[in-house]
Amino acid sequence: MESRLAKSKIFTGKNLKEIEESLKGIKKTKRVIKKDDFFMLRGDIIDGLAVVLSGRLGAFMPKENGDLHKIENLVVGDIVAAAFIFGANNSIPVDLLAEEESEILHIDRENLIKIFSKDSGILINFLNEISDKTQFLSNKIWKSVNNRTIREKLEDYISEHSRDGIFEIKPSIKELAERFNTTRPSLSRVIKELIEMEEIEKIGRNRYRILL
Repeated sequence: MESRLAKSKIFTGKNLKEIEESLKGIKKTKRVIKKDDFFMLRGDIIDGLAVVLSGRLGAFMPKENGDLHKIENLVVGDIVAAAFIFGANNSIPVDLLAEEESEILHIDRENLIKIFSKDSGILINFLNEISDKTQFLSNKIWKSVNNRTIREKLEDYISEHSRDGIFEIKPSIKELAERFNTTRPSLSRVIKELIEMEEIEKIGRNRYRILL
């Protein structure tokens, strides 16, 4: 087990003997998740450290239409939602599905703190993992908001919010434009272009049908 944990960022710089020492006297459990079974569902409470020892988990975010949008893969050594282990909100924001038979190591918060007390280097690794993931997500959001055209953002919105070929802009074009970091006239112009190109047609107030 220690050799697999050595791949985890929380044990970066630690040899097998040091990892074994840090886990001595620590209560831990292992759980096997069969392929296509869920390990956790959105809203479940994270009560400690969960590390992937084998297999692969897919992290999915439910869409409004019921489909699942894949966020990332969790492979050997990855920590499940490290930023949600501590703090006021410990509910996981995604569904975790085993895409291969997977084995997960679990250490509750109390025993995790004991590990941090034994070795401050592991605590620093844990904090670095949270910081790195937060910075990565911040950059991803920034690029998503600022480096895409209005049409690309609108097409994503339509894809996520359409049902039976119909979508509605809620609560208003003005507020959607603000979400897209643009102006209402600019967004209205793109909508008009899609109508003129016969890709969509207006069927009501802020309500449209997809033609293509």
